[in-house]
Amino acid sequence: MSRIEQYIVEPETLVEDIRKENKHRLLKLSLVLVSGLALFLGYMWFYVSVLGLDLPKTAILKRQNAEWSTRVDQMRQQLDHYDDLLTLLQVRDDRIYRCVYGLDEIPQAARMSGFGGENRYAALQGTALEDVARRLDGLEKRAYIQSISFDDVSVLQRTAGDLAAHIPSIPPMNPDPSTYQLTSPFGYRSDPILGIAKLHSGIDFACPPGNPVYATGDGTVVAVKHEQGGYGNHVEVDHGFGYMTRYAHLERTDVEEGQKVSRGDCVGLSGRSGRITGPHLHYEVLYRKECVNPALYLDLTISPKDYFKMVRKPAK
Repeated sequence: MSRIEQYIVEPETLVEDIRKENKHRLLKLSLVLVSGLALFLGYMWFYVSVLGLDLPKTAILKRQNAEWSTRVDQMRQQLDHYDDLLTLLQVRDDRIYRCVYGLDEIPQAARMSGFGGENRYAALQGTALEDVARRLDGLEKRAYIQSISFDDVSVLQRTAGDLAAHIPSIPPMNPDPSTYQLTSPFGYRSDPILGIAKLHSGIDFACPPGNPVYATGDGTVVAVKHEQGGYGNHVEVDHGFGYMTRYAHLERTDVEEGQKVSRGDCVGLSGRSGRITGPHLHYEVLYRKECVNPALYLDLTISPKDYFKMVRKPAK
């Protein structure tokens, strides 16, 4: 179909000019576009506001967001499960494994410490993944500390066969009742010198000076002290596994610091040194640096005959 052309004569120049109908066609096209846009916007308004439906892209984003939210919730549930398992391991470690081998509990603040710096979470700040990232880091740190603790226990476990020999479990002197008298048990009492209520941190074997005093378990002598007051001449033995013993008010000491001793080795002779009212042996048992009742660790009903099979009398 041939194109319609319009011929126009310019009045001033009398030149014939051919003009296409561009101006009218552009106006019509503009009206069509504006009408179409208005109809589209009206349809969108009706679709969203009246029908309450989401735009296709919004619907896709919401569906993807719901899927990720479900995954994050599943991750949180798994983290809760791992947190419970790790907490159970920590309780077992502190109350059973470390306790048996005399190790101090790991402070909760050390177990729960996280990674330093907030910048590592800056990109996730305000999102659901920030909490997940923090919890993952916390679990990683706690698992690392727990692995170190198990390594410590494993080292001691290799010597577990020696545990029975190291725990103080025999009387520190001849158990024959005719040779001593228990004058002060463990616990609070009125101090015989100060006259005030005070914890008596051991048990006292009243006896004449010169009775041999024996190590109650295998260990290492960590202190040999000679004081004018207090414990007087006394010996401290570290038995490992959290146990220590102290033998106080001795007449003499027969061991040196750093010396290895076995159960039944003589560490000195009973006496009356230090702050006392009469000659006796003051015997203490410490577990994890806390004084405990020595009566729980010895059997005074053992016969002297059986007792002297386990000990070695001191050299003259």
